Amino acid sequence: MRPSSGLRAALALVAGLLALAAAAAAQGPEPGAPKRVDLEVLVAYVSDEPGGVDPRAEELDRKLAGQFRYATLRVLDQRRLNLPLGAVESVELPNGRLLNLRAFQLDSRGVLLGVTVTGSLQTDLRVPNGHLVVIGAERYQAGQLVLSLKPVW
Repeated sequence: MRPSSGLRAALALVAGLLALAAAAAAQGPEPGAPKRVDLEVLVAYVSDEPGGVDPRAEELDRKLAGQFRYATLRVLDQRRLNLPLGAVESVELPNGRLLNLRAFQLDSRGVLLGVTVTGSLQTDLRVPNGHLVVIGAERYQAGQLVLSLKPVW
C-alpha cells in the first residue's frame, strides 16, 4: 500500500526539518558565543578537628554550613582555569589523585562540565553562569576534601 500524497509531503517536511536541525547542531555554538569558560576551582579540607573557617572559603562555608557539621574548613588550593570548550584541564589534589575538568557545551542553560576524580568520581553537571557547585570528593587526613566549581563567562 502506497502512502497518500499528503502523508508523503508531511514525511518529506519532517525529514527536511530533521536535516536542518542536524546541520545546525553540527555547526556548533552560535556565532559570537563564548568558546571558553573561566572556572573558579577551590579545593578545601573539612574536618571535625578545631581550626575555624578559612576566610577564602566564605562562599563555600555559606553553602555547607546548614548541611554539614565541621569545625575546620581550610582552603588547600584555589585557582581560576580558562577552559576552552572540549579541552581537559587537570588539577592535582592533595591526596595525589587528579581532578579532570572538561567544558563540553555552553548554552543559555549553563555550561555542561565533565568532572572526574581518578579512581573515584565521574559525573557531568550543567552549571549556570556564576553558580557554585560543591562536590564532596575524598577522605583526606582526619576529614574530607571538598571541591567547589564556579563557572563564569
